[in-house]
Order: sequence, then structure tokens, then C-alpha cells
Amino acid sequence: MNWLSKALPTPKTSRSAIGLMSGTSLDGLDACIVKENKKNHRIEVVNTHRSELPIQARDGLQKIIESGEVNLDTLLHIEHQYTEAVIEQCKMLIGSSDDTISVIGFHGQTLWHAPHLGSTLQIGFAERLAEATLTPVAHQFRRGDMARGGQGAPLAPLFHASQFSRDTENVAVLNLGGIANLSLLVSGKPIKGWDLGPANTLSDIWHQMHQDKPFDYEGKYAASGCVDDDLLTALLNDPYFKQSPPKSTGREYFSSAWLLAIVDQFPFIEPADVQATLNRLTAVLADRALSSDIDILVVCGGGIHNAHLMDQIDNTVQPLVVTSEAFSVDPDFVEAACFGWLGLKCLDQQIMETSSITGSRVAGVLGSLVFPTL
Repeated sequence: MNWLSKALPTPKTSRSAIGLMSGTSLDGLDACIVKENKKNHRIEVVNTHRSELPIQARDGLQKIIESGEVNLDTLLHIEHQYTEAVIEQCKMLIGSSDDTISVIGFHGQTLWHAPHLGSTLQIGFAERLAEATLTPVAHQFRRGDMARGGQGAPLAPLFHASQFSRDTENVAVLNLGGIANLSLLVSGKPIKGWDLGPANTLSDIWHQMHQDKPFDYEGKYAASGCVDDDLLTALLNDPYFKQSPPKSTGREYFSSAWLLAIVDQFPFIEPADVQATLNRLTAVLADRALSSDIDILVVCGGGIHNAHLMDQIDNTVQPLVVTSEAFSVDPDFVEAACFGWLGLKCLDQQIMETSSITGSRVAGVLGSLVFPTL
């Protein structure tokens, strides 16, 4: 294949934006500066920053996402801590940039996603962020799409198409966050994308329960076990996996209760075998979703650091497997870059077509704008 050697046009940058993302894994706050390139409609990631969530906010968010319950005063305290951490990140990035930041794309932290109700909830005080940074903020990207009858997620396929599509090959993009989502970029066909199901979220939950550590470093614990085919079959029997796209999900569905209800049917299974099987689950879901005409599978997200998971994927799917690094985008910051890009689209009030991804009835602007008092 010639795709690695195919040179892209020399970037001609214009506006810059900050993109922010904190996902369902709760493993940190990702932020980056992106520059747009109007010549080829792609962006360049020019600076990145990752920080830990404040411990109290992280623990509080974990409880909310798992239980769906929260005291309102506690919720406001968590949102305050979360927003202040984001403000600190943005100020650091703004201070490091020679260019003016045109907009901040602020996804916020998802607490609950309920597409069956046509609603979703992300926290993050956008007005406070705008005032503290003196920069316009685009936020609440999911709600407009849901108001138009869409799932509100995933929105990343729009960015994947702008950044990873090729003239000579058909590409799929697999994001391994807490939830795995897939984009299909096939020449001559509409963009497709949906949430496959769990990636890191169940693996992290299980590792915390049995190894008292937040995640399986490099997949070493999973590698010490063996895939249990009976458990895998039981996991794959969940109705969500049988639904046709468009569809989206989150930790409110694939929770510890969901996992334990299935694993408890196998009382003699070794914990390391469960860990291995969870990685195999993600690989099988990806393989089932890939169309036969896909040439390249681009993988990004925190899951790329799990060598066992990556091996499971590489050994299961047919296309060539690469990380987004091959397309000059840091795999850890693809989602943050996506929301910087979406922030610029929102600033332009650009109509975005999402019907083939989320099922929205009509195209529309994604996100709402908040401007600082200058």
C-alpha cells in the first residue's frame, strides 16, 4: 500500500483552537491546541497537555456514573473542581501559544447519556471558562443533535472523516476510550459511526476490583490469563450488541453491575481469564462491525497502551492496523483535537450532517457558543 508515503499538501494554517476532552474512563483531562489548514481542511495538533482529575472530583464522578445518584450540592462542588482544573489547563496552553486562540471546544464530563429519552447530561461551567480565559467557548455539542432526533453521539466520526479519510484506501477509525466507537470512511458512501460497546471501562473496573489498581498497565494482567469462550459468548449475548446503528452508550449501561451479573454465572473462572476475555470482547465487536472493503484500521485512545488489547485486535481483524500516529495525530489526543475542530465549526455556525451517524432528522449546528465579557 502507498498510503504511508503519500505526501499531504504543505499546511497553510489560520485560526487556532483549544480542544478539551475527559472521557468515561475518568483517567484524566486531555487538552490540545489545534491549527486549521484551510487548504486541505485538516488540522494540526501543535501542543498537548494532560492532567489528572482532582481526586475528589474523580471519585465523586465515579460514584455518580455508577449509581446515577447525587446530592445537588455535591454535584455543584464537583462541577466547580472540574471547571477550575480545565481553566488551569487552558490558561497554560494559551500562555504557551504564539497565536490567538479563536475558540475553546469544551465537551464537558458526561454524567449520563440516555438516547432512549432523547437527552444527555454533561457538566462543565462554560460561562466561567469563557470569562476566566477571555475566549469564546463552544459547549453542549450533543444536545442540538438530540433535539433533532439524533443519538447525540458519537460525534467523532465527523472529525475522523476530515482527518483520516484517504483517496486510495477505505479507512475505519477505532477509538478505544472507556467506550469503543468506530467510524467507517468508505469512498462514495456516507460516513458511518457508532458506539460498539465497552473498551477500557469494564477492563478498568475489573482490574480495580482484583488488582487494586485503576487500569491494567500494558495489559500484563490480561496477558497472564486466557480467553474464556463461554464467558465471551455470554457477554456477546447482550441486546445492545445486536442493535443496528445508529446507537450510542456509556458507563451508565456497561457498569460493574452489568459485568458482575454475567461473570457471576461462571463461579470458577479465574479473574485473569475475565480480564483477557474483556479485551477479546472489544476485538470481536470491532471485527463484526468492520465492512469487508476496509483497508486500514486506525486505532486511537487510551486503549492503544494496552498491548494485550492491541494484540487481540490485530489478531482478529482483517485490515492493516495502525495507530493515528501514522496520520500525525497523537493517539491520546484525537478526541481532544476533535472538539477543538468542532469548536471552530461551531464558531462558524457550520451546518453538520449527522443523519448517517446519529440518526438525526436534519443537519444542524453542533454546540452552543458562550462569549466572554470584554
